Amino acid sequence: MFEQTVVLGLLAVCSMQDIKTQKIRLNPILVTGILGVIWHMLYQKIQLGNMLLGMGIGIAVWLVSFVTKGKIGIGDAVLLMVTGIYLGAQQNLELFLTALFLAGLWGLYLLVVRKRPRTETFPFVPFLLVAYVEMLVIRL
Repeated sequence: MFEQTVVLGLLAVCSMQDIKTQKIRLNPILVTGILGVIWHMLYQKIQLGNMLLGMGIGIAVWLVSFVTKGKIGIGDAVLLMVTGIYLGAQQNLELFLTALFLAGLWGLYLLVVRKRPRTETFPFVPFLLVAYVEMLVIRL
């Protein structure tokens, strides 16, 4: 329950920041990541290898951000590294792919219905939040 509350709270706070400014502050994310590592050291909720693989998804997104010269925000990548600490590899991949799918639908809507240009950007973290809420609801 602790992990779900922390991830949900982090995604909610970062979503609000991303919607308002299209930037997310790294300090709360990094503090949450350190807290997650300490939590797992004390209570061994996720195996270290699974945690590192979960973080690897964020690292892969960071590499894509680097290659595309920031088309994907580094904050999104760091946030996915931290969610990987709490969720592990499989759930973090599910989170990322679901959010990517939802963002793709939104982008298609903007392009086709709203006639927005392909180069228009929009915040990604709210899609992570919606995807995580969907994951929690399905697991109830």
